[in-house]
Amino acid sequence: MGKESALQELQKLVSQCTASILYKPTKTEVYYNDFSFPLKIPADNLFIPKDKDSDPFEWATNCITKFKNKKVCILIPGTLFDIYGTRYGKGAGWYDRFLSKVPSTWLKIGIVDASKILHSKLLRQEWDEPVEWIVIQDDTSWRIYKAKNYL
Repeated sequence: MGKESALQELQKLVSQCTASILYKPTKTEVYYNDFSFPLKIPADNLFIPKDKDSDPFEWATNCITKFKNKKVCILIPGTLFDIYGTRYGKGAGWYDRFLSKVPSTWLKIGIVDASKILHSKLLRQEWDEPVEWIVIQDDTSWRIYKAKNYL
């Protein structure tokens, strides 16, 4: 039997999750909730707020309480990713603060358009929270990367 593909590995990990934390895509973010998306997202979910005035630490606490003792996957948008897991958002650090407080065992999956993925390293600041996996939309198909040198 051959080595598992990145897609198969991620599908297996997500299938072990019993809850998910999602985002409602804006016009500039990837829409993942259709038949072509390669992952089956757990139905027990919570949507992160769109407004940057929400307290990310409070949201992390609420998510930890809601999903206590559950395996969780988090879908995370970004304006730019590299294949090393570094993510640039909208510049306010909301997701970095949120991700810094959730359990490290929760699966962090970046979702991005193919035009916004780099093979060269982005500058990662000490407060930047990387993702473990990157799901890339390329028109109607999807590619999966396991982040290189995740931490």
